[in-house]
Amino acid sequence: MGFLSKIFGKKEVELKLPKIIEDVNLIKTMEGHLDRVLGVKFSADGKKLVSGSFDEQVMLWDVESGKALLTMKGHETWVECIDYSRDGKKLASGSTDSTVRIWDAETGKCLHVCKGHDTAVRMVAFSPDSKTVASCSRDTTIRLWDAETGKERSRILGHKSYIESLAYSHDGKKIVSCGEEPVIKIWDAETGKNIANLKTGDNLSHAVLFSPDDKLIALCGRDRKVKILDAATGEILKVLEGHEDAVRSVCFSPDGTKVASAANDESVRLWDVKSGTQLHSYRGHVLEVQSVDISPDGKIIASGSDDRKIKLWAIR
Repeated sequence: MGFLSKIFGKKEVELKLPKIIEDVNLIKTMEGHLDRVLGVKFSADGKKLVSGSFDEQVMLWDVESGKALLTMKGHETWVECIDYSRDGKKLASGSTDSTVRIWDAETGKCLHVCKGHDTAVRMVAFSPDSKTVASCSRDTTIRLWDAETGKERSRILGHKSYIESLAYSHDGKKIVSCGEEPVIKIWDAETGKNIANLKTGDNLSHAVLFSPDDKLIALCGRDRKVKILDAATGEILKVLEGHEDAVRSVCFSPDGTKVASAANDESVRLWDVKSGTQLHSYRGHVLEVQSVDISPDGKIIASGSDDRKIKLWAIR
């Protein structure tokens, strides 16, 4: 058990949860984490899924069988975020222990422990070419790490408060970030220069990312809404409303026509980007849903929840 876990304590081993009628689109439930699942991410080929948890572990799963392939230990307290490199060779994780770890996706070996942040790492993201890992922290900095050496390449400064999330554009030229401020910031990934500040209408944004064609940005936060912005102008094009509590995670489908979101209201929802209408609400988790991802073929949604479970849902 890590230092912070000893201070704050961990949940009882046996978690008694209410029963719920699960959505007909549920494909399978993957169990193995001993505490809240905070992050889920598909591999580029869709065959594997990586997850991070309050149990201080990173786990790698086989999507077809639902079985755990690897369990990676090393973080001193809970794993807040994870990512899978696009070339499929590496995994990255960020923790409340202030470190970023880079792992071999084949063996589970920890390749590098990246130290530099002063407090919790809230999000990690591989660049599209898999050569760099970007991380953001509650220390208000963004840091770029060399994925091969684990060395810090540069840091980006400009946020005035906690940074909750970041993501690369798909062309690798930009980074978008958000947090405890009423703006999202766009940065030049090469120079670190702040090139845009877009108003969000919310003082706490939990997640942000570019659409597959980099023309749109999806944003979600404490105000229970998912917003679709024009990446060039910052204009809010659509506001997706329906969640009953803070929205924790959002992702685009590979073709950019849909958005999936996960929230503290225990639901996962699927939306049509163009019309802004809700296509489906997936029910089955019995505690807050922390993370969501859509498979590369656009057919499966993965979600991780405080109920310690990962669920896979069919997009029909």
